[in-house]
Amino acid sequence: MRRTVFLVLVLSFGCWLSAATNPIGMALANGSFRVDHSRVWGTTTLFDGSIIETESTLSQLHLTGGVQVRLASESRATIYQHRVILERGQLESAPDYEVQANSLHIVASGPNAEARVQVRSPRNVTVAAVRGAVRVTNSGGVLVANVEAGKTLNLEPQDGGNAAPTHVTGCLLSKGGKLIVAEQTANIVLEVRGTGLDREVGNRVEIQGLAETAVPTVTGATQVVQVVDLHRVATGGCAEIAKKVGAVLIAASAAKGAAVPAAAAGSAAGIGAGTVAVIGGVAAAATVGSLGLAGSLPGQGSSSSVSR
Repeated sequence: MRRTVFLVLVLSFGCWLSAATNPIGMALANGSFRVDHSRVWGTTTLFDGSIIETESTLSQLHLTGGVQVRLASESRATIYQHRVILERGQLESAPDYEVQANSLHIVASGPNAEARVQVRSPRNVTVAAVRGAVRVTNSGGVLVANVEAGKTLNLEPQDGGNAAPTHVTGCLLSKGGKLIVAEQTANIVLEVRGTGLDREVGNRVEIQGLAETAVPTVTGATQVVQVVDLHRVATGGCAEIAKKVGAVLIAASAAKGAAVPAAAAGSAAGIGAGTVAVIGGVAAAATVGSLGLAGSLPGQGSSSSVSR
């Protein structure tokens, strides 16, 4: 029996060791960088959990399966087969490859999508969609931002986490007999509940509330929010937004069968600069300068031989 147990332990350890030492790709740079705290030059092999620290040049990571990630100069990340954890600095990620930055999970969705992610401080993360759309979820898996191509958001997790109050500005609309707010900073749709909301349908409003654990019943909504406070920001101006999300500008309870199609009303007005949304315990604000439209990553100019 002891011999059998010993053999099982030896085989199990051997399998674990083989998996732990199985290469997942390579890192390349024009100059030196560190992998697992050891300085290397030019090219080195990567393993699951390798820690990469760049210096004055960027490093390009080629993983098995065709995944490519570019890590900017003065950056630090831990690389895995299916995700990378960015601890400081900036990177450019491959489509459908997860980037974890602080408590946020970032994925560029689609075959040609590309995201840039920058850890600006222990609390602040900047996410840009260079091409395609970029989805950002919180630690609980709740979608907190949909970044469209060419746009950049600053994101900051709040102290309250998922329990932090929701605070958004957007168009209050009716969809499928339920009320929604189409938030335009983080590009999120929320199903909203509360008293006295019907009379503001079709207007741009600012709401505060608490996220519920209930699953949204409206297609496209990411959360259910119980509204505790509402202020009108502007009258009307929600037609284009309503059309985009498949909603209408009159509450079902206000006029049975008389819901006005979104295309029949006036044009939408954009939300003003400086608007901050708090969704799923994460604050989001549009940036003035677009990280997503920058020509190159820091350190790219001295590392042209490894650029795509």
